[in-house]
Amino acid sequence: MATQTQPPRGTTRVRSRSGWITFAGSYLVLAGALNLIWGVTALANASYFREDGLLWSDLTFWGWVAVIIAAVQILGGALVFMQRVGGMIMAIVLAMAGILLNFTSIGAYPVWSSIAIVCSMLVLWAVTVHWEELS
Repeated sequence: MATQTQPPRGTTRVRSRSGWITFAGSYLVLAGALNLIWGVTALANASYFREDGLLWSDLTFWGWVAVIIAAVQILGGALVFMQRVGGMIMAIVLAMAGILLNFTSIGAYPVWSSIAIVCSMLVLWAVTVHWEELS
């Protein structure tokens, strides 16, 4: 039977982070930053977009949606970096939502949507496979 040695008293245990967890956090923060830029641009200068191409609601609504999603993505990425369980759960939900939303826009932006779907799948894989690194 193997025994485990305890660290000496007064020392703290350093938690390591794998490259995949770093990727997941980085991608969420980057996606949040891009969504924030898109949302603020939609709110401040709507002339950059074609509002007649929207199927539902107006550009102001979608700009606020993008800003809110950006805030959640940046928060989720920060929590993943801090290796919090809430961040991992947020990353799973955001990755699944990202896959679904990018799949719906694949006709309009085929290359970007495909790249975003693959990155969201990698985030989903990273946080589910490397979940045990939190403990």
